[in-house]
Amino acid sequence: MTLAPQSELLDHKFDMCFGHADQNKDGVVDAADILTFAARVIAAVNEPFDSPKATEMLRVCQNWWEGMASELDTDKDGKIDPLEYRVGMRRLVGSKSSFDAASRPVATAIWKLCDRDDDGEVSAREFSAVQLAFGTTPENARIGFEKLDLDGDGSLSVDELTVAFHDFYTSTDADTNGNWLFGAEFQTA
Repeated sequence: MTLAPQSELLDHKFDMCFGHADQNKDGVVDAADILTFAARVIAAVNEPFDSPKATEMLRVCQNWWEGMASELDTDKDGKIDPLEYRVGMRRLVGSKSSFDAASRPVATAIWKLCDRDDDGEVSAREFSAVQLAFGTTPENARIGFEKLDLDGDGSLSVDELTVAFHDFYTSTDADTNGNWLFGAEFQTA
């Protein structure tokens, strides 16, 4: 059975995100991977690990892991394999309220880390620092920022980042701006 192109697009994005989460590249995602991911983002912006922003990011990622493990780890072995991730993400994104409840705290914590000067806005330069932690090229980070800045005011709001998370994980439209959340990486095979 062949998947419809839209299903293939979502699966490709889910697989890419699984790769981001699997920090030690052992083929599964576990709590250590998620906390390593959080530490990588914190380090990318040179945030002190004992700062309120860093501790919030670690707390949010721990909570995110616990929620994801509860929903996606079907065999309850403490690890999420690629199939569990795909199937579970399809189920999770099918419920907007569940997805938004899971993703908004992560988007908010990342947004706060991005806001290096605490002015309540995330500039292109600030956004780029976090994007580098995802392996996004500087050029793709710049384009991504422009695509995600929905109101064109030169900064990203937490709402714009939350919309990007939602669109990236749920949209079957290959041209949606949210697909630029991690640069153009999802478009590569």
